[in-house]
Amino acid sequence: MPSQYNRSGARVAEQLRRMEDLEARGVCAFCPENLRSETSSPITLETDHWLIKDNDFPYERTRLHVLVIPKVHVATVADLPPEAQAEFLPTIAQVEQHYNLGSFAVAMRAGDMHLNGGTVEHIHAHVIVGDTDDPNHQPVRFKVSSRPV
Repeated sequence: MPSQYNRSGARVAEQLRRMEDLEARGVCAFCPENLRSETSSPITLETDHWLIKDNDFPYERTRLHVLVIPKVHVATVADLPPEAQAEFLPTIAQVEQHYNLGSFAVAMRAGDMHLNGGTVEHIHAHVIVGDTDDPNHQPVRFKVSSRPV
């Protein structure tokens, strides 16, 4: 069975440990039946087709880093049901309003995670707010490619 995780993309030791455990058990942490038990942070918003939660492993230099995860396990946008595709931007608008965001970025990787720098096969979007209050502010780095191993 092909891996659901790209371990070379792990950024911290605990993330790698969790990915290895999930992979050994054949569990997708982002599928709705597993999300509550296999991730640390609670679901903060839910729509008909999407679940929103804090990233358990937020990127460095972020003030906010939430994940927008479809309720269906797919690796590409084209494989999302049309209803989930149609609900995506309204869901992002809900996130914007819920967190009262004045500025943010949305990023999503799709397809082969070994080429796009992702870590989980289950497609998801990142809503990221950089920590601009930090006097030594540095930009948030979001990986969008990698070389296959």
